[in-house]
Amino acid sequence: MKLSSFLIPGILITMVIAGGSCSKSGGGSKPKVSIASINNPIQPDQDLDVDLKFTNGNNLSGGWLVVIRTRVNQIPPINTIGGDTIVAQLPTYSSVDKGELEFTQPYQGYLHFDDHINDTLIFKFAVIDANGISSDTITSPKIVSISL
Repeated sequence: MKLSSFLIPGILITMVIAGGSCSKSGGGSKPKVSIASINNPIQPDQDLDVDLKFTNGNNLSGGWLVVIRTRVNQIPPINTIGGDTIVAQLPTYSSVDKGELEFTQPYQGYLHFDDHINDTLIFKFAVIDANGISSDTITSPKIVSISL
């Protein structure tokens, strides 16, 4: 089974490489990822936009971004679309030690399911480099998706 079959349509992962060092000084250490910014609450028809920063990323080129969505609503939605775990391969780029990832999800069909109830979600993020070394998992604050 291809790993790409786990991707949810509409995922937009943009790799933006920020200036950064090309040295291999941190090549053996595990990558680190942190949340730089996140829009919260999510207004109707507004996408979720999470900016992540990474360091010790010399081997992240061709690695993986793993995102886990957790719903914390008292009443779970009936007809959900897409999976709760997203695994996306990072693009190939010149080796740099630090940079940014942008994770975007659409409001309709992924963040919001019921027009009468606000949705509350938590996302967990991790990266795995090309050598199979994973970062620590980081957790977003509670994200509220406002109903229409």
